[in-house]
Amino acid sequence: MLLPASHADIGLMSTDLHLNQHHYHLQLTENVKGRDFIVSDLHGFRSKLDSLLKQVKFSYAHDRLISVGDLIDRGPESIECLYLIDEPWFWAVRGNHEQMLINAISLETDTSWSQWILNGGKWSLGQPKDELTKWAESLTKLPLTISLPCQNHNIGICHAEYVQPHWDQRYLETENLIWGRSRLHKNNETWIDGVDWVFSGHTIVPDVRKLGNSVFIERGAYLNHDLTLINLQQWLTSELP
Repeated sequence: MLLPASHADIGLMSTDLHLNQHHYHLQLTENVKGRDFIVSDLHGFRSKLDSLLKQVKFSYAHDRLISVGDLIDRGPESIECLYLIDEPWFWAVRGNHEQMLINAISLETDTSWSQWILNGGKWSLGQPKDELTKWAESLTKLPLTISLPCQNHNIGICHAEYVQPHWDQRYLETENLIWGRSRLHKNNETWIDGVDWVFSGHTIVPDVRKLGNSVFIERGAYLNHDLTLINLQQWLTSELP
């Protein structure tokens, strides 16, 4: 989760993201048959996730799991975490570590590769190039934001932070959605209109942190801390924005 020295080096590829395309801002329908869970950055800890899902008796037929991104790097099971994106019960936004993989494969520069390797991508060194290329192609299809209705509330998810004043403005930017840290660093409690809660990961916090209606849930699994798993229906019952 280290922020690269220069966003310009491994930032969003202009050929990959088109800001006005709604494809990168996914709208889910309401889950009327089961529960919705939101999980923090996995960073290659699939076994930790599986254990948590077992504890909450996750129904693979009816429940949904929504990730705030950073499925890969630093942990021992990056490939196992990548397999999640093919599961019908799993959804994820694109994190900065997914973006680093995409950039390394697509740009093929020393800078893009070294930045990824230094930030946890060493597991890729033993992988065939064609396999990494397939993963990069799959990861480019991950949305930057996910919206979903739940119990008469509108829920938003992005990887790093949301800084626009209204949720409808999410089509206007990409950088903060994947890389930003300003809201936490500035203790910014500004309310985001058009959405009840926005959940994010990326920056490590000692416990779930609320700033206005922004919720930061990343606690650093790769530092031997717990994953955060939010039961969204329970959250909405206990929390009033």
